[in-house]
Amino acid sequence: MKHGLFTLMAPGEYPSRSLVSDSQLGREYSPSTIAWRHMTRSTRFRSLLTAFVAGTLSIGSMTARADDYIAPHLVKVSTPLYKAPAQRFKPKLGTYEYTVGWQGIPAASCTLTVDERDGKYLIEAAARTYSGVDVLYKLRYTATGVLDAATLQPESLVINHDENARHKNIDMRFEESGNKITAVRSKGPQDPDKKLVSFDPDNMTLDPIGAAFLARALPWEVGQSRDLDVFNGKSRYFITLSAVEKTSIMFQGEMRKVIVITPRVRNLSTTKPRSKLREAFIYITDDDQHEVLKIVSSVFIGSVTTELDSFVPASANRSPIVIAQAANSDEARAQMRAAN
Repeated sequence: MKHGLFTLMAPGEYPSRSLVSDSQLGREYSPSTIAWRHMTRSTRFRSLLTAFVAGTLSIGSMTARADDYIAPHLVKVSTPLYKAPAQRFKPKLGTYEYTVGWQGIPAASCTLTVDERDGKYLIEAAARTYSGVDVLYKLRYTATGVLDAATLQPESLVINHDENARHKNIDMRFEESGNKITAVRSKGPQDPDKKLVSFDPDNMTLDPIGAAFLARALPWEVGQSRDLDVFNGKSRYFITLSAVEKTSIMFQGEMRKVIVITPRVRNLSTTKPRSKLREAFIYITDDDQHEVLKIVSSVFIGSVTTELDSFVPASANRSPIVIAQAANSDEARAQMRAAN
């Protein structure tokens, strides 16, 4: 398949010694390296990583410039008032580890950790690109959220996002009444140009983590769709999740019954016309947990697959949040796998 400066081959078919000139890079690289370089520059690829760790919802690649940005308080949207079946949905406490790959080539790791304290779910998500990818595109991402354990309504979300040399921080707070959301965006603690947003959403508005956990808590049958109003600290998104199939897949050596969910995303905070979204499929377990086993999403070349690698349950002497903090250390993660 031809794309720009190189011919895309199947994984493992790249000639190890052949070099291709890339005028944008100013030197010669192997075709696989050029493929990685262009792929990791893709906003869609970056958003897949950050969207997954922020709650497994594909909040797409659309961004609003200042001249077409619609402030969140000006957005008018109505979605159903969903109630979480608290007695039915009890997420497992512990750490999920995922591997992200493109065309079968490992690219990054993600972790999602769930803890419960004093009637609150503490969620910590992290993502990091592998060292081999860091030379082309380096991502370090953490998101820490607090949800009410009974309603799954968000209370706070703090995101630290390091992408190459750029740093972004988002700090969101949700009033218990649901009548006020406040977010502060900055490029660091000393940023003199912090952006403050405070508004009454006049709707059931969630953060990405709250939306993902509420979606997991709800019952799903083929043909059902759920509409969610999601705020990421800057923009509001209208997300429709649809159950398109119940099937069984081979997963880690055993057949697992799954429900296949497809997301559709519309950025409500921009005047730009809707962009065509590539397909994505979220495979969740067909049980009360609705754990995410796999996400497959098309990108401009091939597809990116995020797949569950392992789950480490919480224990009395091993806090899941402490486990999650090891996500930024490859050595610590390797030791944790060996110990379990």
